[in-house]
This record gives sequence, C-alpha cells and structure tokens, in this order.
Amino acid sequence: MATQENSHRHKSGTLNVLLHGAFTFIHDKDKKQIHALIPKLQEHAYRAGSWLAETELRGRGASYELDGVHPGGAHDFDPQKNLLVKFNGRLSTTHLPYATLKLPYPRKITSLRVAEVPTKYFSDKRLLEVAGDMQHVATLQVLTYDIDNENKLTLKADTGEDHYWVPAFTEDHIRLHIHSSEDYYHKPSNAQEDFNQCIALLGVELKLETRYLPASEIPNTKAVLPPGVTPKETEDLAVRTRRMARLGRLVVQDGDANLAWCETDALDGNPQACGGVVG
Repeated sequence: MATQENSHRHKSGTLNVLLHGAFTFIHDKDKKQIHALIPKLQEHAYRAGSWLAETELRGRGASYELDGVHPGGAHDFDPQKNLLVKFNGRLSTTHLPYATLKLPYPRKITSLRVAEVPTKYFSDKRLLEVAGDMQHVATLQVLTYDIDNENKLTLKADTGEDHYWVPAFTEDHIRLHIHSSEDYYHKPSNAQEDFNQCIALLGVELKLETRYLPASEIPNTKAVLPPGVTPKETEDLAVRTRRMARLGRLVVQDGDANLAWCETDALDGNPQACGGVVG
C-alpha cells in the first residue's frame, strides 16, 4: 500500500511556507521555533496545503508542527515591514487561538504585500517597538527551509490525524500555503477586526483604529520573491476565489485556462487585505 513515506521519490530541495492573512507570530527561543497563532475570526477560512489544493485545518485550539525540514538561523522579522509590539511573554487567557502552527526557525523570512499604517491610528504608541510616524504590516510571510526528503514533510498534529498535505515539487521547490483569511468578501473590509484579534492573543492593550490596510504591490520580478514562488501564488484567498470562477468558465467553454491570469490583472494592492503582528 502506498504511503506518504514511500509514494514519492526521495528528493532534496527547498520548501517555501507561505502564510497568507492574519497571524500572530511569537518566538519560542528554547525550542528555536516561530509559533504562528491563528486568531478565531468570523467568516474566515483556515486552510493549508499545496497551491489550489489547500484543505481545512482543524480548529478548537489544535496545534501543528512542521516536520521534515532543516532548522535555520532566521527568526527576526524585518521591523521595516512588520508591526512589532512589546510583549511580556504571557499570552491572553481569555482570547484563545483557533489553532497554532509550530515552525522551526527557517533559513530566511521574507515579508511581502506590506501595508503602511500611520502611527496615529494605534491606540497606545508606547506599545509599539518601532518609533516614527508610520508603521508597517506584512500581509504575506514566506519562510524558506532546506529539505532532504519530501516524503518526510508533514504538518504533524499534537492530537489526532496529521493535516492532509501532499508536497509537490516544481523543479527543486515545494510550496506549502497556509491561509487565515476570508475566501470571499462579506463587507468592504474586515482588516481592523482581524488585526485587533491578532493583538488580543498577546494580551496587549493595543488597538488599530482604521479599517483599511492597503497592501503594497508585488512586482513581477524574481528579485522580490523567494526562488520557487510565483506572483500567482501571492494573491489573497478571496481574490483567488473570484479568479477560480473565471477559470471555471474558461474550462467549460473550452477556452485557454491561462487567460484566468491576465497580465493586466492586479495580483495584489488589495485594500481589504488582513495582516498580523509580531510579539
């Protein structure tokens, strides 16, 4: 019988873990891990897997650990691209995460689709690590790892079955997409509520007081994206859902599926994007 362990050839390469949307990142320095806490948010989808084949993550406080990668030395998020807050190390006991991802320190952290937010829109500036008139919130994080064998890659659950994910190489690269965001838009923007729920997990008395996080564009250039990541994979889940509807129409009409991604389409610059915080 085929299993994850023996169903593929053994191959080394690079894994890029793309975290889309609202997460709260904290460090476990003892275990040399980054913990990505997923806040409980209404009308959000929580999925993980290969691009276009992500499946739902179990919630109710579940915990998953990425296994099968080489730990790296990168653990600091760029303060010019992320919102860093002063955190005392004690998580909230009243606001609990939907799920927690335990990710070994990667070789590299790339923060993308960055929203600029004037500092005046935060309730208590003293809790911000970075001084100045402008703060930055990344809405997409990419953690890059070296791997020896794709068959060893798993999102291992602390209890119950591991998360279903079939790693798939494109040349020497594998991508794992993890979403914590809307899969369609219910109102003009949930960015304020989403971000404040991320903050609440830290037990920090800080609030964002604007609804919009206009995420920056990602130029279609290899100089910006980590090797192995394509611009098509960086767009928000809700934007992608609409694009999949276009793709479906093209397929049933025997059209060219590549036309679902027109070069003139914006893959980013989304004012409704939600991002997270680093504690």
